[in-house]
Amino acid sequence: MAPPVALQPLPLSNDQALAAPLKAKRFADGLCLSGGGYRAMLFHAGALARLNEAGLLKGIEVVSSVSGGSIAAGVLAQAWPRLEFDEKGVAQRLGEEVIEPLCKFSQAFVDGPAVLKGLATPWSTAGREVAKAYSRHLFDETRLQDLTDRPLFIFCASNLTTGSLFRMSRAYVADYRIGLARDANWLLADVVACSSAFPPFLSPIRIDLTPHTWSEEKLDGSVGPAAPPGRAVLTDGGVYDNHGVEPVMKRCRRVFVSDAGAAWRKSDSGFWTWYSQLKRVTDTIDNQVRSLRRSELIDAFKAASKAEAKGVDIAADGTFTRGCYWSIAPSPTLLSSAPALRDILATCDPKPMEVATVLHFLGERATREPSTGDTTSRIRHFAPMSTRTSLWVRDRRLHLTA
Repeated sequence: MAPPVALQPLPLSNDQALAAPLKAKRFADGLCLSGGGYRAMLFHAGALARLNEAGLLKGIEVVSSVSGGSIAAGVLAQAWPRLEFDEKGVAQRLGEEVIEPLCKFSQAFVDGPAVLKGLATPWSTAGREVAKAYSRHLFDETRLQDLTDRPLFIFCASNLTTGSLFRMSRAYVADYRIGLARDANWLLADVVACSSAFPPFLSPIRIDLTPHTWSEEKLDGSVGPAAPPGRAVLTDGGVYDNHGVEPVMKRCRRVFVSDAGAAWRKSDSGFWTWYSQLKRVTDTIDNQVRSLRRSELIDAFKAASKAEAKGVDIAADGTFTRGCYWSIAPSPTLLSSAPALRDILATCDPKPMEVATVLHFLGERATREPSTGDTTSRIRHFAPMSTRTSLWVRDRRLHLTA
């Protein structure tokens, strides 16, 4: 069995800012990129493209990501200093620095070889092999401390040891029951691998936390009693929060949420075996949790909108968060009022919400435009909700209409 990985700590003497306790900070705009494997990665690429066209990407101050969303966020984080925003706030190099690398990576076969190598080599695991693949294809030797301060990129994983959310960023790594360490300088490839360690095949990833200096900041007694910083057993961030909203909802005045989670489907199975019953029950519980989070999110946005309509200065009132939510699986209500979006989805083959979460080549039709061979055009297929709708700010509100 492979031992826990000891990731590199950052000497505190190299960064005096790390010596001071973190202060609660309220950001302007936050962006959440959900889980969903390659499907999510490409859908979020389209969302980033549309936010950039609307001049909103430059104003993002914090990005929280989960699973496949963390792949897109990692590429964006690494490329941010090279995006070259113009006077209108539009990144001129988003296509070549972010969209193209994500499209190219969508043709890489990662999960199958990683599982086989992890099984064949006792000193490695599937999760470690995924991290190596991320390093080869996307991140090389980039580390957390190489990322920009603004936006702050927060990559989320689920800690099976504590049963809580494990957050990784340039500023800190943290767990609600363990506390916070400000001396982490982990490889970005390892961080994204922890966030996207889809169970049971690509997880868990075991991390030795003892080389780091931990404080009791960020502890949350509602999650459970404090736990010692020994070993973190990490799995996909979507296990705890597939929308990635928890790190940003109380810290941002406005939040954009890009949801690439597949829609819940009716099943005609009789569920005659224990395994099929157990799987359906587990999936039902997971779907219920996601639905509740989504409902709470949208209710919070509606509450802010109503308060603003009544004259409340929600910018000064930290209890309100404005926001915009879009999904890869738009509701029937939205489709009935948005014929343009409905027509676009009708031409997609396969439809974005029907694509699997696998980390391997999705197929020619899913990843390349047949008539032109243009790899960038696949964004049209995976993100119709974000690339073919109007997204703009008017009268201090964010509107999303077809």
